[in-house]
Amino acid sequence: MALKRKAVAKASTGLFKRSKGKTSAKTIEQEAEQHMGICQVESQEEPEQQQEEPEVQEDEISDEEKVKQQEKELAAARKKELKGMGAADLKELLASKGLEIGNKADMIERLLAHEAEARAVRREHDAKMREVVVRKKEELEAMSAPDLKDLCSSKGITGVLAKAVRIEKLLLLWQQDDGVNKGLAQMALEKRQAELAAKDKAALLKLCDKVGVEAFVKEVMVERLLRHELEAGVFARPAAERQNEEEVPVVAKKGDLVAALLASEANRKKEMELKEQQEEVAANKRKELKSMSVEELKKALSKRKLDPIGKKDDMVEALFQLGIQEEQLASREAELKAMGKEELKRLVRSKAIEATGGLEVMVQAVLIHEAKARDELKAYAARVEAVLAKKREELEARTAAELKDMCVNKGLKAGVGKEDRVERLLEEAKKDGEVDKVLFDLSHSSRREELLAMDHVLLRKLCNKAGVDALVKEVMVERLLSHEAEQELAAADSMEPLAKKARCRK
Repeated sequence: MALKRKAVAKASTGLFKRSKGKTSAKTIEQEAEQHMGICQVESQEEPEQQQEEPEVQEDEISDEEKVKQQEKELAAARKKELKGMGAADLKELLASKGLEIGNKADMIERLLAHEAEARAVRREHDAKMREVVVRKKEELEAMSAPDLKDLCSSKGITGVLAKAVRIEKLLLLWQQDDGVNKGLAQMALEKRQAELAAKDKAALLKLCDKVGVEAFVKEVMVERLLRHELEAGVFARPAAERQNEEEVPVVAKKGDLVAALLASEANRKKEMELKEQQEEVAANKRKELKSMSVEELKKALSKRKLDPIGKKDDMVEALFQLGIQEEQLASREAELKAMGKEELKRLVRSKAIEATGGLEVMVQAVLIHEAKARDELKAYAARVEAVLAKKREELEARTAAELKDMCVNKGLKAGVGKEDRVERLLEEAKKDGEVDKVLFDLSHSSRREELLAMDHVLLRKLCNKAGVDALVKEVMVERLLSHEAEQELAAADSMEPLAKKARCRK
C-alpha cells in the first residue's frame, strides 16, 4: 500500500504539474490515460507489493540520500561555474537577488546557500502539491458510486462511465478550477489554525493586542460578569447585619433547676427595668421635641441635612427617630472599641471588609459596612413596596370571583370581601418569594443594560478586578485568522499594480 500511495502521488503530480503552463487539453487527456494505466497496474500488483514493504522503505531512504547527493553535485558544479564568473558579474547577480556583496569567496558561498534554500522551498512546495492532489483523489475514491455519479452530473459529466474514469474527469475539472492552489491555501490555513489553537489564552491575548485584534466579545464579558455577581449574591435579598450573637440559654442540670429559674427571673426583671427606663427616656425626648417651636424644629432638621417637611408632629417624629439612630450608632461604636484588636480583626474578616490599619480604622470600616447594609435594606424594602403597589392595582382590577379562585389555587382562605382577598394574596406574594423573583428580574435586567452600555475597555477592567475569565479561545483564533487573511489580501492588492507595471515595461 505504501508503494501504491507513492506511485499515486507521483502520477498525480505528473497529471497536474503543468497547471499554470500552456499544456493543451489533448496532452492532459493523454497524461490522464497514462495515470489510469498506472492505477490499474497498481491494483493488480497489490499483493506482490505488500510483500515488498521493507524494500519500499529502503527505496525511500535511498531517495533521501539521492536528493542529498544531487544537492552536493549541484553545489559543486555551481561553485565551479561561479568561480569562473567575473567579480563584476557576480556582484550584479547577488545584487539582483538582494544579497550582501563582499569578497568573491564569501559571495559564492552566500549565493550557493541562497540557491540551496530556494530549491528546498521548491521541493517542499512540490511535496505539498502532491499531498493536495492525493488527498483530493482519495476523497473522490472514498465516495460511493451513486454519490460519485450525482457529483459528475452536477459537473456536466454524463454517460455510463467506470468509477475510475469519473474520478479522472472530476480531478481534471478540479485542477482547471484552480483546485491545487485552493488546496494549498486550505492546507496552510489548517496548519496556522493548529498553531494558534496550541497556544494558551494568555499568549493569544498578547498576540491579539500586538496586532490590534479585539480579543473580547462584549456579550460574553457581560454574561460572565452577571454570572459572577449572581454567585456573589449581588441580586439576592439583602440580609440584616447581625451585630451581637444571641445568647444561647444554658440548660440547667437536674439539681440546679431551681437556681436556673431564679436566675432567669432575675434577668427578666432586669430587662423589664431597662425597657421601662428606655421608654421613660423616649417619652422625655418626645416631650422635649414637642416643646420646640416649628422654626427650631426646621433648623434642627436642616442641621442634620434633612428636609424640614410636613406638620410639626411629622418633624418631631423625624428628629426622634434620628436621635434613636444616633444613640444606636454611638453605642455600637463604643461596643466595637471595647473589643480586643484580635477579636475585631476576626469580625472584619468574617464580614469580608477590606481594612488595614489600627483599631480606629477597623471600627470605622465596620460602621460604614453596617450603615451600607442598612441602606440596602431600606432601598430593598422601598422596592418591595413599589412591587406590591403595582400588584395591588393588578389584583384590584380583577373581579371578586377571580380573586376567590386565585386564593383557592394558592391554598388560601377565600374570605368574604374583595379587599380581604387582595390583602391575603399580597401577603402570600411576599411569603412565597413572588415579590423577590420580580425584584431579581428587574435588578438583573437593569444591570445587564448597564453593562451593555459600557465600552470594551471598562468591561475588561471590571472582569480583571472581579477575576472573571471572559476570553473565548475559539473566538481569538478565528479573529486572528481573519485578520491575517485580510492582511494577505491587502498585500496582494498592493502588489497587483506593480506587477501590471512590470508587464507593461516588458
